[in-house]
Amino acid sequence: MEERLRFALLGPVRAWRGEDEVDLGPPQQRTVLVVLLLAQGSQVLTSGLIDAVWGTKAPASAPGSLRTYVHGLRRALEPGGDPVSSVIRSTGDGYQL
Repeated sequence: MEERLRFALLGPVRAWRGEDEVDLGPPQQRTVLVVLLLAQGSQVLTSGLIDAVWGTKAPASAPGSLRTYVHGLRRALEPGGDPVSSVIRSTGDGYQL
């Protein structure tokens, strides 16, 4: 039986799979998760995620760092880290939770 994911966005950003709390990683990675959660299943463009994490001062490395954060979230949120049944999907030029 698959355990449900639960999220808390008020106060510290947290997640649980069943009764176990999930380590969501660094603040920037948590920001990516919050933006995806607030989009309620809609696609969020890569540019929108970069703006959310870095604002107007995004470094040239931002797209690569963003991919790293998404990969980290997939590993944290997926049972066994299975990318095939990923909770976070790549959708064109963005991502969807």
